[in-house]
Amino acid sequence: MIRKKVKLSYITNDSSRKANYKKRKKGLMRKMSELSTLCGIGACAIMYSPYESQTEV
Repeated sequence: MIRKKVKLSYITNDSSRKANYKKRKKGLMRKMSELSTLCGIGACAIMYSPYESQTEV
C-alpha cells in the first residue's frame, strides 16, 4: 500500500511540537531496542532535546 507524500513543515504550536517529538522519540527507541534484540548487536542512539536538560542515550 502506498502512503501519501508528507509535506514537511515547522510545527508552530509548542505543545503540539513537544508531543510529536516525544512520540517520535519513543518510536525510535523502540525500534533501536528491537534491532538490538533481533540482530544480537549493541545499538546506540544519542538524542539531544531542547525540552530536556540531559542527553538521552
